[in-house]
Amino acid sequence: MAIDELLPAGFSPTTAQVETLLELAYLVTAVDGRLTDEELEAFATIAASLQSKEPDAASDVDALLERFGHNVDWSEIEPRVKTLASELPNDLHALAYRLALGLAFVDHEAAAEEDRLHKVLGDALGLKTEIRAALSRQVAFGGGKATAASVKKD
Repeated sequence: MAIDELLPAGFSPTTAQVETLLELAYLVTAVDGRLTDEELEAFATIAASLQSKEPDAASDVDALLERFGHNVDWSEIEPRVKTLASELPNDLHALAYRLALGLAFVDHEAAAEEDRLHKVLGDALGLKTEIRAALSRQVAFGGGKATAASVKKD
């Protein structure tokens, strides 16, 4: 599965919803203090898909990273995630969780901070444990063995 396949077909979110979904995905992925090349590439793909733009619009991604990158400490990130989650309509809760997990899973490097924030996000979104588990299975790219091809849509 390609990262942009996590988005439902025909999905047309509002500008505010795009911003919220992207910031949540960014925060959950960046909470460990770094973004790998795979994560940055996947973030660019998701951003382009959500904004209906070409994935190579690097300046757009740089602007998003600059805007979202000011929360760098757990004490800032955790409340921000809770606030953002509360702004999303219920019908976008599973998608927000799936995108955040998908982006964090792209590098196949487990990070305790990411796991901890996944729980915070799931709680803030009101997602039951079994729903979280099902969403997690949906984003296990290549059965947990992502390649560059699985990050990008062919």
